[in-house]
Amino acid sequence: MLYLTASARGDLRVDEEVGRVQEAVRAAVHRDRVRIEHRPAATLDRFLDGLTSVVPHVVSFSGHGEEDGLEFDTGAERRGPAHRLPVEVIADALDAVDVKPRLVVLNACRTHAQLERLVRVVPLAVGMRGSIGDPAAIAFASRFYAALADGQSVRAAFKLAKVQLAGQGLPDADLPVLECAPGVDPGEAVLAVPPDPSTPDPTRA
Repeated sequence: MLYLTASARGDLRVDEEVGRVQEAVRAAVHRDRVRIEHRPAATLDRFLDGLTSVVPHVVSFSGHGEEDGLEFDTGAERRGPAHRLPVEVIADALDAVDVKPRLVVLNACRTHAQLERLVRVVPLAVGMRGSIGDPAAIAFASRFYAALADGQSVRAAFKLAKVQLAGQGLPDADLPVLECAPGVDPGEAVLAVPPDPSTPDPTRA
């Protein structure tokens, strides 16, 4: 998983989100099948480098978003305006690599409108209908990725994450949206697949 976080203005608890996700995955059934590569203060360069060096099954972004793009870091030493990256550029980057991600998660405000463009490139994408607060964003991400690492399908993990928000009484429980490319069933998409016991282990003599 390539986990991108950006908060150029310093007003989001993105580090807390990543920490909670890492803790949840470490406690999961298939924790050994999940590797999280975190890229903090994510810039365009770190995004592109991550796509080619990590070759992720999942790309997750946490930060500020709008209907037509995401706010990446500029790489500057001082906090200030973010580097706004249009969804077309993000989609083109995902489409450019030889091995495309299977799932993109935009844990950022008002990203629902971007999903239609993204699922032309990747099979599955998650975004938010409106403005989501830090507590809801953290709760959604930690439950979603914990469920995926437990071997649940994308559909099940998504529903469980929404139950988490509703059960905590958070007002943002109806914000997450899951979109799929034509012919893709999120109920059949299991990302943390345990090894086949019939396959010989190359690490053992």
